[in-house]
Amino acid sequence: MQRPDAESAALTPDESWDAIHLTMDRARRSMYVAGTATILLLWGAVIAVGAFSQYAIASVASDFATEAPWYPGPLWGVLAAAGMLGSSLIGHRAGRENAAGDAARDAGIRVFLFWLAVLVAAFLVPMAAGLWTGDDPGSAIPRVAVGIVALGQILFGIMHRPAIAAVGAGFAAAYYLPSYLAGDLAMLVTAVATLVVVALGAAWIRRTGVL
Repeated sequence: MQRPDAESAALTPDESWDAIHLTMDRARRSMYVAGTATILLLWGAVIAVGAFSQYAIASVASDFATEAPWYPGPLWGVLAAAGMLGSSLIGHRAGRENAAGDAARDAGIRVFLFWLAVLVAAFLVPMAAGLWTGDDPGSAIPRVAVGIVALGQILFGIMHRPAIAAVGAGFAAAYYLPSYLAGDLAMLVTAVATLVVVALGAAWIRRTGVL
């Protein structure tokens, strides 16, 4: 005699545990990646504003750019600090709104500390390498800082969501490739390319699930 359909469709103990662990893993990931789309929009704005500002200063205020070739360092430093702190706060708040309790709070704190560590690295690595006192700090410091930010996004994405890693790689490509291919228009091309990357990344993440 065949078992009823409901009984035959019942999960085995192993399948039940797998389903439970899958649900728990999805819940954990949702706490860590909460606010991702907003954070990507923030970083797109940070990089685009920095690149466009650098292009505008070099084009409109060329005398200032010549007299103060170090200006991109402070410019990108302030923008990077704003982006890191903004990412930390957005992730922390979104994680708490996404779930309640100690687990959500711990996830928010870890996201905050992760981005805070990236922020510290963006300042300490150029300092340790002597770039702040080098011959061309205005060019070298932004290159290193943007690379560290992109690496932070790639690592965060590897741990929690591949789409974030892909967008981080896109940010790096949008910043570095024009510097080799676009000549004097490099920063303008970077600003436009970054906005394209962040728009595609945000749309991808919204389409595939947790924001």
